[in-house]
Amino acid sequence: MVGGSELRAITLNNAIIEHTPHESFLFAERNIPERLEKLLDPKVKLYKNLFAPNEEAIEALYGLDCLLIVNSDMKSACLSDYWRGLSEQHSTEIDLRRIKQMVFLFNFLVSPARHLYTIERYCKNIKIITTNRKFFDEITSQDRYELARHFPRMILESPINPNLYTTEKTESTAIRIGCHSKTPDFKWNEDWPKLIVKCKERLKDKIEFDFMGMSSKRAAEVKKTGIPLIIRKENEISVKEFLTGIDIFTFYPSASREEPWARCNGEAMASACPILTIPKGGNLDQVINGNNGYLCKKTDDFFKRIVELVEHPEKIKMMAENSLRLSRNFTSEKVINRFLEFINA
Repeated sequence: MVGGSELRAITLNNAIIEHTPHESFLFAERNIPERLEKLLDPKVKLYKNLFAPNEEAIEALYGLDCLLIVNSDMKSACLSDYWRGLSEQHSTEIDLRRIKQMVFLFNFLVSPARHLYTIERYCKNIKIITTNRKFFDEITSQDRYELARHFPRMILESPINPNLYTTEKTESTAIRIGCHSKTPDFKWNEDWPKLIVKCKERLKDKIEFDFMGMSSKRAAEVKKTGIPLIIRKENEISVKEFLTGIDIFTFYPSASREEPWARCNGEAMASACPILTIPKGGNLDQVINGNNGYLCKKTDDFFKRIVELVEHPEKIKMMAENSLRLSRNFTSEKVINRFLEFINA
């Protein structure tokens, strides 16, 4: 586990323990947050600070049948120098010739994949996983990947454990619109205040807004509208509990943001919510326009679709059911078994 995407790494480890007869190990480049460590299945062997050096962890590394590098979005992790202790990150040497198979999962950027040929000199069995179709096709179409194009690769969604969510909704006389996400400003479009005002002027008491994790900047702007709504801190309540109070999940990040595969969308789908989001990155793989939600290019599109769904609530029910059906394609069990098929092929 290098850099971020800790939750994805933990979910993959847990899925191996729960759904397969195999052993699973988690190696952290440094440390992991205590909150996330508590989510790790106790049967998973955790090694922190791999390059401390941690001799026990390094020996365990050599005994693996496959090493999956989660969040190899940083260029250095795709260079042999990083593993050989010749980079600025650390000076601990890993004998790449002793690692049987290395699979690199590109979660936010795929461009570092073009450097994997430097590792191939030592470890011959290298594979690539991308989180969406765009990344997968980029390796095929762009000349800069010429030295990486021959590596086997597949598209694999972030695993969502359906047992952690529920399709039940709390009772409400209003249709509830909302989103949970991380707090950076780019996760929350600057037009959220405008969208809220337009929707309230048109739909009045038919709707309510509920947000969790909204950036402080955007939250301050939203509060200035004077419209009553709920704004919660990140992780103030569980995602499961939050989504029981959401009827339409609206993930509207900054226009410049390209989410490779939005976990918040996946969780909302598993909780039977229609999804409204922008037509960029992995959203195109998660939302079938007009089926389990809508892809909206601008604020007016979000407004139009919210009005349509509120005034035709039968569409909310239909799209919610379709979201739930689609979410079954990326349950932790299905994702981990597809992963195992890929590495054993």
